[in-house]
Amino acid sequence: MLLSSNEFLPRAEATLAGLKGPVSAALSHHGEPSVSSLAREFPKDAPLSPSALVQALCPGPLSPIGFAAVVMREVLPRVDAVLDASVAEPTVVTGNARASGGLRVTAPLVVLGDLEVEGVLEDCGPDSTVVVVGCCTAWGLKTSGNFLVLGDLVVRDVIQGIYNDDSLVVAGDLTTRFLDENDHDVSSYGEVHAEHHFENGRSGEEAASLASTFLVPELWNLDLGELHHDDLFERIQRGEPVFTATPQPQQRREPDAPTAEELEGLDVEGIAARASKQARAKDVVYAQRRTGEVWLLRPGSFPMHIFDGQRFLGEGPPPALDVKQRASERVTFWRKRGDLFLEIERFGAVIQLHVGINNGSLKTFRFAFETSDAAASEVRRLEARYTGDFLRVTSVIPGRGPLEREFAHYGGPKAEYTSAIVDGTTLVTRDGERHPFEDEAAALSALEDWIAAKRQAGFDLKILEWKPFGLLGRR
Repeated sequence: MLLSSNEFLPRAEATLAGLKGPVSAALSHHGEPSVSSLAREFPKDAPLSPSALVQALCPGPLSPIGFAAVVMREVLPRVDAVLDASVAEPTVVTGNARASGGLRVTAPLVVLGDLEVEGVLEDCGPDSTVVVVGCCTAWGLKTSGNFLVLGDLVVRDVIQGIYNDDSLVVAGDLTTRFLDENDHDVSSYGEVHAEHHFENGRSGEEAASLASTFLVPELWNLDLGELHHDDLFERIQRGEPVFTATPQPQQRREPDAPTAEELEGLDVEGIAARASKQARAKDVVYAQRRTGEVWLLRPGSFPMHIFDGQRFLGEGPPPALDVKQRASERVTFWRKRGDLFLEIERFGAVIQLHVGINNGSLKTFRFAFETSDAAASEVRRLEARYTGDFLRVTSVIPGRGPLEREFAHYGGPKAEYTSAIVDGTTLVTRDGERHPFEDEAAALSALEDWIAAKRQAGFDLKILEWKPFGLLGRR
């Protein structure tokens, strides 16, 4: 059936005069509905199909498309429809619509009756404007576009808003177990019934901490300050549990800075005064009360200062070392709090100690010993010193991603950079090389050869970092 401007617009005038209550408020969320907003979409003396009118009004604010849907409901015969797994072209269902599984909407969808989705309903803004004149039900709703429901919205498990460009607007009641507005505009002109409600503007760390009380542990990460929404909706679609059987104690991320307990008994003011005229006690990023060790770092101002409990490391001239050879051994530690790392390289009787912060400052210290055995013993001592405070890692930072080593060469006309990670059993470099091996140990051995070759070419370690900050990690 085609829509004629001669018939449709007068009906729109009458409909507009009768709008009131929550429906009127919802339609006005993006501005007052008007007949003129519909009239300009009709070609002169030519009718439009319902889907063509919808396409002409999208993308755009909800008021015109929502108003058009209300008018269409009054003039079009009701025909129910069963929707496939996706809606990829402008679609108008004049009756009720039902999807027997998940539904992904990538084009405007208007349902003049009720919409029932037996799975996860996902839109893809801004091209996927969804309007439901009746009620809408689903197992989960993941919305990044404009989504308007003029009846009630009932989502069994989770509603998540994504991006702040568009809106989820409900004229009736909004009911779900977990509503995460994230940074999306979510507005209900009825009542909101949500067992767990994270409002717009919540921080990632706050969300992960609160979610630890009711979501299964696989769906949140305190260290990254993240909820794993993709995994959450995949589990809902597969019919797997996403909520804990009973409320759990709230988990909180440990602070990056040392705690008062860790600093107790340490003369941080005195240590900072001895470190540098620029150093301040509040620049402490790590402290070990047991040994009296203190690390001081003011990002962008000075490199890391380490007081090991007795002296500052690196006060004397470093011993000479030809680091173009392959390292005798390598031990890497990572501390989630503050994203601090410590990497120990041994070259025979010489040890190099790299200390820094993810994607930030790095300081290298070098120490010589009388024999290789003495240097190896020192490596073991350092391992014991930091075990517990730091995690020993090889290729992945737990809860974060691949460990990436970036090297820099400043000897030419312009600085050069390169990096590498071990991804499972494959050595991957920023130069686009991928070298598969039988196991991780073989890949790590190849990484040592790669490092030695880069140093022979004049490169030095610039930083350690983990995906997603590393350039290679964004490949």
